[in-house]
Amino acid sequence: MKMTLAQKISAVLLASLATAASASPGLIICGGGRYCEDVRIECLADGGSAAMCERLWRLCVLDACPQR
Repeated sequence: MKMTLAQKISAVLLASLATAASASPGLIICGGGRYCEDVRIECLADGGSAAMCERLWRLCVLDACPQR
């Protein structure tokens, strides 16, 4: 039985949704393998300003989850 193009696209979409749904929303990992929240906490512990540490956290999230 041959799959049509629409069936293939549907299968890929369904697999993508299943993967996204299974990922924990609080678990954001930077490209280097560090948790983004750890980046923020370490920044604050090193005496960084709240604004600077928030920016580092946001950059980490964008690195882990690139926008299109």
